[in-house]
Order: sequence, then structure tokens, then C-alpha cells
Amino acid sequence: MNWLQQLLNPKEAAREASRETESLNIATSARPEATKKGRGKKRIWIIASVVVIAAAAGTYFFLQTPKTNKEWKKDATQVKRGTATLKVIATGLIKPVREVKISPKQTGLLKELYVNQGDRVKKGQIIALMDDSNLAGQIEAARGAWLSSVDNSNKMKNGNRPQEVLQARFQQQRAREGVRNAEQNISRLSAQMEALKAQLKRNEQFAKAQAFLAKSGAISEQTSIDAETAAQVTHAQLDAAERELAQARVAKVQSQADSEALEQQYKLMQAGFRREDVSAAYHSSEQSKGNLQYLESLRNDTRIKAPFDGIITQKYADIGAIVTPTTSAATTSATSSSIVSLAGRLEMVAQVSEANVPKIHIGQDVEIVATSFPDKTFHGKVTQIAPAAIVTMNVTTFEVHAEILDDPDNKLLSGMNVSAGFLVGQQDDALMIPAVCVVSRRGETGVYIPDKDGNPEFKKIKTGAAVDRNIVVLAGLKEGDFVFKGLSKEHLEKEGYLGRGGGMGGPGGMGGRGGRGGAGGGMIPRGFGR
Repeated sequence: MNWLQQLLNPKEAAREASRETESLNIATSARPEATKKGRGKKRIWIIASVVVIAAAAGTYFFLQTPKTNKEWKKDATQVKRGTATLKVIATGLIKPVREVKISPKQTGLLKELYVNQGDRVKKGQIIALMDDSNLAGQIEAARGAWLSSVDNSNKMKNGNRPQEVLQARFQQQRAREGVRNAEQNISRLSAQMEALKAQLKRNEQFAKAQAFLAKSGAISEQTSIDAETAAQVTHAQLDAAERELAQARVAKVQSQADSEALEQQYKLMQAGFRREDVSAAYHSSEQSKGNLQYLESLRNDTRIKAPFDGIITQKYADIGAIVTPTTSAATTSATSSSIVSLAGRLEMVAQVSEANVPKIHIGQDVEIVATSFPDKTFHGKVTQIAPAAIVTMNVTTFEVHAEILDDPDNKLLSGMNVSAGFLVGQQDDALMIPAVCVVSRRGETGVYIPDKDGNPEFKKIKTGAAVDRNIVVLAGLKEGDFVFKGLSKEHLEKEGYLGRGGGMGGPGGMGGRGGRGGAGGGMIPRGFGR
């Protein structure tokens, strides 16, 4: 046995040394002829071996005992102080701020489609082109009619007969008379309206007084109702007078316009032009021009443009399809009621519980972690808090909208599930321990701390907010205290926890709930005392 084996296994080394000593004694008694010098050397070697073995055994036990006493520290952690960032955690979705189904104004054939699903477009960009072949001929015909009407209007400038001049003068005088009548009517209605205003004021005051007396019991309720009705009737009369006055003013304006037109026509007649023919020709040309503009607008509507910046989320029709516009379109299947679906910039919409809504405010910072990117934290700000709650399976939540501030690569996509952490404040110099250390025993929340011998001892504590993987300790511990992150199998048996079902046997004794207990002295994570 070499010196390393003797150091690691001192008991076996002692037994081997004893056997060697006995064999040496037997050999010595069997060989009396050995010289004294030989016996002396062997005895010195035996004594030296025993001393070395004894020293190794003492060193082992000296080093082993302190290590066993402090082995618990590898399964414990210290209570530390730090800044606790308090958050309200909620689940949510990534949604577009606005999303529209783009359709043509008129039913038609889809001639060209310039985008695909996932393409980003700018406001005003042409997305698709509808067939406009049936409009080309109509537009040319309308343009010819408009040019013809313009020529006819110019031709109408000819001299007039004396009878036509006298007729124009008579019409001009009638228009002036109509203006005077309109002014007189306005004056009459204005005076009538002023009288009704005064009467309404009196009736309303009287109705208030009657209502007060009826409330106090001095008069009947019917008397108060009659007074209120009288005030309402006066108010209706005043409204009617106001409408009549407005109509009279409009009539005056119209009469003045007619008078001026007829006066100009009379002058044109005197000058030798036919005003009515010129006016008719002119309006005819304007009508032709309007028809041409209408047809051109129809052709312009065949050029489907993006109403705002965004991304094409769905494609509902292909080239050659007949697209019929409707007020609603499916979002999950292809349909010919729309061409594409366009979504604007994205936002985060979280479902915040009713109890946490008072902690949320507009402009509040929020940290967003998507299920697809668990190691990436996006940041945003609250832009809207829904004024009405959503009740799902008797759970009341409010929708909170947040603008996404830092997603330049557009990693977040519509429909992604996220976890939102709303920053509601921070607690400085807070005592914190890992959440895995906190257990529940017999309805009490606490931790296991080492006693003077390093054995776990339950201690009740008062906890605060959960901060990431830590928990704030409000009472029961102080900075620097050691707490266990779990218990060994022996201590679990002592506490009576393994009777509920141990873990699956393996390295460190780790395993699932309800599995067979295995060999090993591993630590049990949070919840072992529940």
C-alpha cells in the first residue's frame, strides 16, 4: 500500500501495519541466529511506519471533521440587500394598431397584383390594378361631348330681339321685388323671434318656480307639468321661428342672386347677347365636364393604393379573380371580397387584472418578452388603457396598449404571445433571497436556516414582492443570514416530507413528484415543504 492509499484509508493501513508487525515478530522468533544489528534495523523501520500511519490518520480525521461541519454551506445562500424593481406582470399579444381589408370600390377583374404576403408598403403605393378596359371608350366619348358643349356655349353669343330685352327687364324687376319681400319677411320674423325669446324666458322661470312649489307641496304636480309644457311649447315655437327666419334669409340670398343674374342678363340683352342661351350652353358644358371627371375617377379607382404605411398580412385574391367589395372580409381564409389585408405598425396589448389596473398609467415603461425570443427584452410605453373591462370565465381584465420602442429589425410579428412587465416602482436597500428558498409548512411561509450544528431549522418570515427570481423579505431575516436552497434526503425524512412521495432516484436524489425515492443526498428545490 503506497502513502496515498494509506492517507485515504488510514484504518486499512493500520490493520496492514499490524499484520506486518506480527509477521516480523514470528520471523524473529523463528530465526534466533539473526544478528542484533539486523533486529535493530527492522524495529526502527516498523516504528517509523507506525508513526507515519498514525500521523496520516490524525491528519485525515483533523481535516475531515471541519469539512463535514461546513458542508451545509454549499447548499445555502446568504441574505443580501439590493434594489428591487417592482413590476406588474401580465400576458399579452402583439397586434397591429390598425388593420384594414383593401377592396376596390366597384366589382371588377383583378388585372395586376404588385405585392405578396409579408411585403412592406408605403402610403400611396399602388398595390393592385383592376381591369379598366370597359372605361376607356366611355371616357373618350365623354371627352368629345364636353368639347362639343363648350363650342356650343361660345356660339350662343348673338344679338337679341327687342321683345327679349323687355322680357329680361321684367324678370329683373320681379327679382328686385322678391328681394324686397324677403327683407320684409326677415324683419317680421326677427321681431317675432325676439318676442318668443322673451316669452320663453318668462315661461321657463315660471316653470322652475312651479316645480319648486310642487316639490314643496304648495301646488299640485299637474300645475308644475302644465307650466313646463307651456315652456316647451314656447321653445318649439321659437325653434320654428328660427328655422323660418333661416329659410327667409336663404330666400333673400337666392332672390338677390336671381336679381343680380337677371340684371346682368338684361344688360347682355341690351348689348345684343342672348344670356339665357349662353347660360344654358355653359351649364351643358359643365355637365359634360362633370361626367368626364366621374369616368376618370372610376378609372383612377382601379389603381388600388395603400392608405397608410404597413405590411401585407394576408392575400385574398389572385390575378384574374373577380373581386366584389363588401363591408366585412374573412381573416383566416382566402376570399374574393378583398384583395389584401394591410396592417399598420404593431403594438403590445396586455390583459391586466382588475387589481393591478390602478398601478398602470399612460406613458409608463413596460418590458416585453416574447415567447419566440425568451432571451430578448423589448421596451415600450403605455399608450392606452381600455375604459371597459373584459370578463372571461369570471375573470375581469383590462386591455392595456403599449407602443413598441425598440424593434428596428421587426422581429415581433402580429399574433405573437408575450409577457409584459409594467414597471411600477422600485424598493431600495431591500432584503432579498432566491425564490427557491421560500417554503410553506403547515400554512406558514418561511425558510430553513442552519442551526449551530449546521442542521436545517424552519424559520417563519414575511415576504413582499417577487422580483424576477428573488423575493423581498419584509421580516424574519437580516442581511448576511444563511438560508437553505433545499433539504437533503435525510432532513426531508426527518421533517416528514418524503412520506408524500420522493423523487426519482439518480445523481443528487433529484426526481419528479410522486416518483420512487432514490439514493443520494441531493437538495430538493422550492416547494419541497408544501
